[in-house]
Amino acid sequence: MTNKEHISITLDENLIRWLDKRVNGYSIKNRSHAIEKLLLKAMNEECLNQAVILCGGNKDETPKAMTLIDKKPALEHTIEYLKKQDITDIILIVNYNYDKIISYFGKGTKYDINIRYIIEDEPLGTVGFLKSAKGMINNTFMLLYGDILFNVDVNDMLKVHRNHKATVTMALTTSTDTSSYGVVKLKGEKITKFIEKPSAEESPSHLINAGLFIIEPRLLELLPHEDNKIMLENIFTNLCNEGKLAGYVYDGRWTHIGNGNGGN
Repeated sequence: MTNKEHISITLDENLIRWLDKRVNGYSIKNRSHAIEKLLLKAMNEECLNQAVILCGGNKDETPKAMTLIDKKPALEHTIEYLKKQDITDIILIVNYNYDKIISYFGKGTKYDINIRYIIEDEPLGTVGFLKSAKGMINNTFMLLYGDILFNVDVNDMLKVHRNHKATVTMALTTSTDTSSYGVVKLKGEKITKFIEKPSAEESPSHLINAGLFIIEPRLLELLPHEDNKIMLENIFTNLCNEGKLAGYVYDGRWTHIGNGNGGN
């Protein structure tokens, strides 16, 4: 854990009121936390402001990212949450029925963020999607699926990512049934084994891939050129062997709309 030192500062009343508006109890816990995040952002250290969201679907269905949760599309909950975490540059990768997403979210003006789109003619694997976004990614970024709901503390996850000099850091949650997910074996905060959809006998733990990743741009140079339909999960074994795959365990909200399963 990072050592912290207590200091006293004097601020203008208007600035204090502005800080208090940023405190939401989870991603920004108090005034001190708000000031710390703003200073880190100003120093351009440990800050993250870009996310890529995969919003694929099927030809005859509304994209799962547009499933209504509390009268709002799931993707809207995600975008609003990312905004609270200071992620304001969002790339949506869409394919079937993408017009429903674009007409709803537009360029992100109503959320005071920037939304860009990559439209794929046919569904690709995660690797293909990432390759198509390569020219738009300029720094460490978050990758996530549009059919999950979560409340990961992005800043805390990023600290784990930086501390381990990871190429990819995977958010992890727990599930009693691991057969539908990628499952990991964890040593400290390093992932030493990854198995996609193992049988009960093969499963090394109850820690599953939560579908959120912090990724370094250098990963894009490691992606295979010959096959656009393979999944990112296929290259996790190599990252494990290189000690470049970290895990961030959290016990907050996690819901996978695809099958209705959820965490806490």
